[in-house]
Amino acid sequence: MNLLKAGSSITQQVAKNLCFSNKKTFYRKVAELFVVDKLEKNYSKEEILELYINNIYYGNGYYNIYDASMGYFNKKPSDLNLYEATLLAGVPNAPSRYAPTVNLSLAEERQSQVLDAMVRYNCLSQEEADNIKAMQKS
Repeated sequence: MNLLKAGSSITQQVAKNLCFSNKKTFYRKVAELFVVDKLEKNYSKEEILELYINNIYYGNGYYNIYDASMGYFNKKPSDLNLYEATLLAGVPNAPSRYAPTVNLSLAEERQSQVLDAMVRYNCLSQEEADNIKAMQKS
């Protein structure tokens, strides 16, 4: 497996975003593994997820969940409804494509994938997912 082309875990993405540039080098990847080890030893999965959602790009110049929530919906993250939260959850995968201000129907297609995964992993019931999909504007 080519280490430079390998997929990244959330912890690896946090390490890269906090400590390194986007330049792909073998040495950066190796150093990243040491940072990942430190993160996993010192933080819970929930804390690492919090670091992740507060350091990723959501499009439109928003680099954390608070700014994205306020920018797209004029609400704090804690005030988002499930439609808004799951719409935002899909944006970081490809912010230039899935930002709601770029192409709402494409963002909602991505949201449907997020909802399907949430049902598959028992985070939402199928009924809840269907109700959120019914709220989609496209």
